[in-house]
Amino acid sequence: MPRCKVNGGFVYVTNYSYRFRELIQSIAEKAEKSLPSKRLKGIGIFLFGSPSRQEMIDESDADVMILRDKDSEDYNLFRSEFMALLEKEKFSKIDVPDWGTFEECEAYIKHSITEGNQIVESKFVYGDPSVNEYINNLRDQYCTIDRFEKVFCFQKLYFDQYYRQRSRQGIKNVKYGHGGTRDFMFITWFINILDSLDHRKINIEDNFPMVHKSLSSLYERRLINFQDYMKYLESINVVLVLRNDILIQNRWTTEEGLTYLDDRTLEILFRRDIFKNESIQDVPSLKKYLERNLENVFELKIRVWHLFLDHLSSYKGTEWANNFRNFLDGKINQEEINKIQDEDELSQMVIIWNIDYNKNPELFSQIFQKYKESKSWPVLASICCHAACPPEVLDYIAINIGCSKGYEYLLRIISRNKQVPKETLKKIIDNPNLEYRYKIVAKTAYEIGVEKANELR
Repeated sequence: MPRCKVNGGFVYVTNYSYRFRELIQSIAEKAEKSLPSKRLKGIGIFLFGSPSRQEMIDESDADVMILRDKDSEDYNLFRSEFMALLEKEKFSKIDVPDWGTFEECEAYIKHSITEGNQIVESKFVYGDPSVNEYINNLRDQYCTIDRFEKVFCFQKLYFDQYYRQRSRQGIKNVKYGHGGTRDFMFITWFINILDSLDHRKINIEDNFPMVHKSLSSLYERRLINFQDYMKYLESINVVLVLRNDILIQNRWTTEEGLTYLDDRTLEILFRRDIFKNESIQDVPSLKKYLERNLENVFELKIRVWHLFLDHLSSYKGTEWANNFRNFLDGKINQEEINKIQDEDELSQMVIIWNIDYNKNPELFSQIFQKYKESKSWPVLASICCHAACPPEVLDYIAINIGCSKGYEYLLRIISRNKQVPKETLKKIIDNPNLEYRYKIVAKTAYEIGVEKANELR
């Protein structure tokens, strides 16, 4: 299949995602036959992550959810058979959460950005249609402008910080770095806001990459011109292929699962002659070509961020937006904090991310003590991400809130913070009620170190 021509990467991920969907349907059909009734009732199979966004590559995780009205013997039997069949396919990582009852789904979409997004973006592929109907009803209830604004804002602040944790001096990270594949999602998250304003539902029914549809929506809304549309389209295409090829060449090495564009990687990419462009004559010119495409994707994300700020100005008013921008710039004082409403989670988030302990330790302490009692997932997650978050605050959130249904992902964030006490990590590890996915980062940080924990996928 031709690659690295306009739309080549898009065709590749579309076809791969289609084949994965067919595989999951086939596995689910076989597993269904293991049930006494030979029929799934109250159980549905959904894709999430890159498979549901139609952006799957060879090395993508096999992201699947088994959602159901309740836990049952049929569910346990089906899951056991389904997992046994899926594991035979030798994916680099299989991610099938244990959670998935209707009650759990509502808790996650109500509280969590991470698992909530998995539900919002999930794609029904097999099983009882009534489960899909229930998920669609959850979307109708919780997919609001307010939610999409919080998602976009938190993820921008979170990934800016997370990229720093996943960086190597002077080396681009093609997944977890500025201009990498994670940045594709910001386009979709912003389009979700605009679609919500226009009373449109998220389009998860067709089978073309979400990032392509979202970029096209920016152009159709005249938010970018045709020349920029084509430039960004080609750069996204290049980055899609680049990430996949780096992951393939890192198989079975110490760099497996990582996507750094270092000298060794560039040498191999050049020898393999993956990228066809007249400007590429040697390794330095290949590096320049690839970094330019990464910079184009980063430029697009920044443009979308400024469009988001413009949206806030028109939707929430100039005075509110000016205060918000001041908070982003670190201009934070007691008087303005006192004016913030309890429901204004966007302002609370940016204050937490941008307050400087060294400039005003007293105000810093006051903010963290106040907001550690919040019930807002993005506010609590913002606290847990802060590099200067007091260890006792991390411990308080982990033990008093992080173990509650809908908030468990906070434990993964806490476990990546260099301020986290080892005693807190041990409490997370020893909690018998937590799913393993919420313990693995704590276990890695406790046994090997936070740096290694930050490399986990």
